[in-house]
Amino acid sequence: MIKLLDFHKESRKIYGGSMNRIFYYIVMIGCGGNGGYAVQRITKMLYAFEHVKSFLMLADPDTVEEKNLLRQPFIHSDIGKKKADILAKRYGATYGLKIGSSSDGYIESVEQLEALFSHTDYMHASGQVIQNVLIGAVDNDYSRNIMNDFFNKRDDLIYIDAGIEGVMLPGGGAKPEEEWTEEENREHRESGYSGQIVVGVKKNGHVVLPPLNDVYPIDAKDAIPPSHSCGVVPYQPQRMIANEMAAFQITAVMNELFATNSVLVHVLNFNARMAACRPVFAEDVAVYPASFNSDPDTSEDDDEQDEGNELQDQE
Repeated sequence: MIKLLDFHKESRKIYGGSMNRIFYYIVMIGCGGNGGYAVQRITKMLYAFEHVKSFLMLADPDTVEEKNLLRQPFIHSDIGKKKADILAKRYGATYGLKIGSSSDGYIESVEQLEALFSHTDYMHASGQVIQNVLIGAVDNDYSRNIMNDFFNKRDDLIYIDAGIEGVMLPGGGAKPEEEWTEEENREHRESGYSGQIVVGVKKNGHVVLPPLNDVYPIDAKDAIPPSHSCGVVPYQPQRMIANEMAAFQITAVMNELFATNSVLVHVLNFNARMAACRPVFAEDVAVYPASFNSDPDTSEDDDEQDEGNELQDQE
């Protein structure tokens, strides 16, 4: 388990007092299948964890289409409206949370990501650490590469990326279903269920947990920006159960952050068809800086904070 506040002991020495609270500044890129369901769960969780201070920013310029109603958390009256705006308004009002939205265009540069993390004026408080959390819930490698570049540039970031396998369509969807072979039918039935969550952690300029690109290399050489990809990239549908399970795994990572201010897992490989998940625990792969003090007893305040969070979670 990686305790985030352990990386802020030097701040305690410099500024005095106790750095025993974390303000979670969360930016989610993508509000479709994976992201939309994750927003539902994360906002409900933030409502339940009353002591957790947070701000959530949703970024996605896509509008709701009728086909989205089959596997994304939208209703008929949402059609034609921006996904990020709808979710921010709906769950912000439902749970009384601070949720922003960015829906003017796709995030295609590190500078755009930096702008999404720039609204920090009211977040500073004595004894409080602002922890930036980037959640990638996109279906293209171009956007993932931008988020990876952002991780490399930042000194302090938690980067959670969710990806799922698309459903195999013979001939890229051009082959009529009645012409599919038995093998193609089998591949179609069995595909679209697997996925993974990768949690990258960078603290004080040091990579503690490697990000997605170091675990599953991103093939972004010929990747097309999402704003230019319409009609170019072959359509590959996703299964709702895989979207739901990806969202659940994202939420599991966020739950640990809110409950204990810690990162428990590095990678979660799952199969929604089998309802199975295989974790790689953070402590097994974490690389700490040479100057890091690994003493688990950081302070009584930390222990009290963790205990209070766990009790809140149980309630």
